[in-house]
Amino acid sequence: MILGTGSHGRLVADAIRAQGDAVLGFLEDSSPAGELVAGVPVLGPLRLAWDGAPAPDRCVVAIGNPVLRQRWLQVLEAAGAPVGVVVHPRACVSPSAQLAPGCVVLAGAVINADAQLERGVLVNSGAVVDHDAICGAYSQLGVNAAMAGGSRLGPLASLAAGRVLGCGEQRFAELELAPGAADLSEGVSCAGFSG
Repeated sequence: MILGTGSHGRLVADAIRAQGDAVLGFLEDSSPAGELVAGVPVLGPLRLAWDGAPAPDRCVVAIGNPVLRQRWLQVLEAAGAPVGVVVHPRACVSPSAQLAPGCVVLAGAVINADAQLERGVLVNSGAVVDHDAICGAYSQLGVNAAMAGGSRLGPLASLAAGRVLGCGEQRFAELELAPGAADLSEGVSCAGFSG
């Protein structure tokens, strides 16, 4: 089951089908139940992920915004839903790479030896995570972005399409207090992202 019917949701559906698996359906607040997206039905609103949807083998959050992806993955985990990993069969992933639950690796991406992808990482088409690089939780690489060996992308950080993070370099998200929050324990948002 896929949360989100946008362009990223369609890419994730393609990757799941390319793996030889079936997509049970989408959950989306802005699309009516029964609507077909990429030939797959919308089952209803996102809240059905924990309240009434058919039980899937695994759930995937297909939302590009890192903050929203984090929120929905945390909701799924709190509800005890099985969170999956999606790796397109045309991606190249080293056997020594580590991919945590909620990761999505799209076609043409390369994840090299001893790379680490923490929870909810999105690696778009053609992106490269080289040896010993670390992608922090809910971070993402744009199309054809590259992380050189030993580099680090911090939690919720994004590396834009075509950008390169050099050997040993680090990039962290610009975090801001969420509206109405008094401190970081009450919530943060990423600069440049809504939510």
